[in-house]
Amino acid sequence: MPPRKRIRGTKAAERAGVNALREFLEARDCVVQEVDTANDFGKDLLVDLTENREITGQTIAIQVKSGRSFSRNEIWGIPARPVDLNTWLESSIPVFGVVYDPDSDVLHWMNLSAYVHEEMDARHEHKDIGKAQLVERDRFKGHFVAFPKGQTLKGETWGHFAEAVNAYGRRFGGRSLLDLMAQDPAAQLSAVHDCFALGRGDARALLLLRHTITELSAWALAAAIAALSHCVPHPDIFWSERNWIPQSVRDRVAQTFDWAPWELLHMIRGLEEVGNEGFPVWERGGYGADFVILLWNTPDVCYTLSVALTVACREYDSEVAFRTLILYQYFLGVREDNADIANTISELVSRWSKLARHPSAGELVSLIEEHGWVDIF
Repeated sequence: MPPRKRIRGTKAAERAGVNALREFLEARDCVVQEVDTANDFGKDLLVDLTENREITGQTIAIQVKSGRSFSRNEIWGIPARPVDLNTWLESSIPVFGVVYDPDSDVLHWMNLSAYVHEEMDARHEHKDIGKAQLVERDRFKGHFVAFPKGQTLKGETWGHFAEAVNAYGRRFGGRSLLDLMAQDPAAQLSAVHDCFALGRGDARALLLLRHTITELSAWALAAAIAALSHCVPHPDIFWSERNWIPQSVRDRVAQTFDWAPWELLHMIRGLEEVGNEGFPVWERGGYGADFVILLWNTPDVCYTLSVALTVACREYDSEVAFRTLILYQYFLGVREDNADIANTISELVSRWSKLARHPSAGELVSLIEEHGWVDIF
């Protein structure tokens, strides 16, 4: 008997994954369009999410895999070739990945677009600390993309998945970043977090955050200071794959940390407002420490703080002025070897009534006269 064509063993498994996912999504009123296999270039399904049976406008593509071959040491994921990574990067709509385990009837998922845009470079650089520096031609080297452990699609996790799609859709389209200019403090804070997420793969998001710093209100401002402090050496950050920023991004952002006096005063005032709500700011590990880190390599930081202090004494309240004074004497101590800090601070307190009236002014002057310099914390 002449040989006959055989159906690939993987075809039934692939079909099972697509069917299981489609059934799950349609049960939650999603509009699912299957991509014809002749036109399948890594996008098996196009999915529109709905809310109260109304189209939300959030559309994603899903690449579906199926079978135990996509599990390595109980970690599910997708082997990605360079062309796959580039496709996810350049896709005009977000791409998610789903792997179906037919043995347990479980759907594992991951946001593949977020991975290549926001995480891939940072993860690889963190993993390769101490090794040869990654060159651009190796950026899209193929590798196994491991899905977050336990991230599955089921009834009780549907809300988490839908929110992840919606949140990334806002970031992906850039709309969320506009909320840096919002009047709503919660919207600003969310936009700051999105800038940090996007900035791990694209320096422009963190540059935008840096250059809108004076538009941010207290808690969003504190979060922005913490995010930007990841771009310079920071002794109090426990670095991991989740917060690592590639060196190329850090260098580009840190170059802009030439702060103007009015920027410093806006940040100091915002941190004082956070502190007034009972949150410990000016201590190691607090937002105040992050702020000092941002100033550390600022050119002429002592001069800039002296100008800021003059403005604060004229236009701001006594708490902002006094905090600026503390910062000024601190940086005089660490930057100016021959500075007569005791006389300088005593003269400033005598000159400005706003400083003299502060309840801690006398204590500060006494400490500086005794020790020559006072630490911020």
